[in-house]
Amino acid sequence: MRNLVQRAFVAHVGFALVVAAIVGEAYAGDIHGYRIGTIVESNKNECAGVPACLSTTSPGVTVPARGRKAERFACPTSHPNLWAWDTAQHEHVVVQLVAVDQWTATIEGVNAADVAGGYVISLGCSSAPYTGSGIQKSRQLAPTALLPARRPFAPPSRPSPVPVGSGDRCDNVPFCQLQQQTPFLMSGWETTTQSYQCKSPFPYAWGLTWTQTGRPSVSAIGEITAVHPSTLNVLLTNWNPFATDEVAVTLACSKSNSFGGTCGTPQRDPGCPVVAGSTKNHCSAGPVPVCFQNYEERCAPNNQLFSCTIDLLVSWCSPCPG
Repeated sequence: MRNLVQRAFVAHVGFALVVAAIVGEAYAGDIHGYRIGTIVESNKNECAGVPACLSTTSPGVTVPARGRKAERFACPTSHPNLWAWDTAQHEHVVVQLVAVDQWTATIEGVNAADVAGGYVISLGCSSAPYTGSGIQKSRQLAPTALLPARRPFAPPSRPSPVPVGSGDRCDNVPFCQLQQQTPFLMSGWETTTQSYQCKSPFPYAWGLTWTQTGRPSVSAIGEITAVHPSTLNVLLTNWNPFATDEVAVTLACSKSNSFGGTCGTPQRDPGCPVVAGSTKNHCSAGPVPVCFQNYEERCAPNNQLFSCTIDLLVSWCSPCPG
């Protein structure tokens, strides 16, 4: 599958009881085609790739008809570090991450139907400090009232996706390094947004590829912004209404900013004067922000411009035109 990236400047047990608390009366469907009264289980991604993970499932949240409801969820003191989250939900409720920090996540449900619905959040919590590079931003389900019932959740029995060769994924990316992200499960007719962060010493995002188990059914669109050039936000959709597949995203990361000009090979910081106003800080969107800084230097006597990056007290610079 080819890269498609936009650049812009600018818990299964107890679900039945939870559902009964969220919606008192079951409906076959509403005028918008959503299947009403049946909660769609979580894919249980909250512990994927999380060391010493403890999954904590909170009580269900009721979202009024055509309304929205946000709640804050926290990890327990025994496993205080938040790494990931997942959700069970009615298919007419869109669930999205509003805010996140080292210990908590604020998550909102938005109801697209004329009847009440709800969602159930599971956090992936760890005793280890966060060192990941991505977090789920939302989960949305397509309406299925006119289709056969969704199949019960079951992880795919096929092997995990095997990454393809690196050739086309680093095409036209200078100083490229492939950084594979933790695989996750997508249920049938699900859309999710994920936020990924390239890690130093290749901190700038340029593109992505992905693989999946089963027959090809997942599409992905990525976006990188000049304000956060290390972060790649990805919209993924599983167009198969019934299959649950494992998806693996791989980032093409670089030492060069994709919004900058064409610069030469990275080298040791020459230590020249910093260009006024060129220093910028960039931080990840993860539960524990990871930051790096880039700046420009200009060296005498020939006024050579360097584009520089510093992360964890290690800096490197590339000679640039201008």
